[in-house]
Amino acid sequence: MKPAGFLCKIDKLGRIVIPKPLRSKYDLHTDDTIELFTEPDAIVIKKYGMSCIFCGGSDDLSDFMGKPVCADCLSKLRETQ
Repeated sequence: MKPAGFLCKIDKLGRIVIPKPLRSKYDLHTDDTIELFTEPDAIVIKKYGMSCIFCGGSDDLSDFMGKPVCADCLSKLRETQ
């Protein structure tokens, strides 16, 4: 992971501000949803986008028992039955 060149402070409510150059670079806008992931020594912020729970793909998604699944993985699920 490479440094972005910004230092941010956590405010009294536990919030941070993502600097405008980073928001622009990663196409983040007011009211966008983001995901937080943890690694052993880091917190990773990623713009949320629906993706297949099996392969992570985002094309041709369907709902399978309340979860997003792509057409390829859905086909493989049907083959196992």
